Amino acid sequence: MQQMKNFLLLLILIISSNIYSQEIQTTGKVFSNSEVDEKAVYKDGVEKFYKCIAKNFKVPEEEGINGIIIVEYIIEIDGSISNFNVIQDIGFGSAEEITRAFKKCPNWKSGKKDGQNVRTSYRLPITIMPAN
Repeated sequence: MQQMKNFLLLLILIISSNIYSQEIQTTGKVFSNSEVDEKAVYKDGVEKFYKCIAKNFKVPEEEGINGIIIVEYIIEIDGSISNFNVIQDIGFGSAEEITRAFKKCPNWKSGKKDGQNVRTSYRLPITIMPAN
């Protein structure tokens, strides 16, 4: 009888622990950089991220094109990018092109809050200038 009680107690602990873990991991909460203990970072550093974007972004062939593209996105718990949204565009297909360039870059290292990987929001301005 004591073994059965111990088994049931162990089973309850495992189930409640599992439910708690799933709750943390599947929460839809998105944190800003100011709310996290460790910011999400591009695995090879921010300079490499900029180089990856520059390498993969093809400036639309429009004379004198310039301006700022602003993108928002979420770094997920696994480091992937989701909810990618161009909130300011310069036209000429630049929104589609920046989306394509982002998809070619490797995953990030996710942000952390209280020792747990969390979803982190980002907003990034990208300046497009005419080539000299």
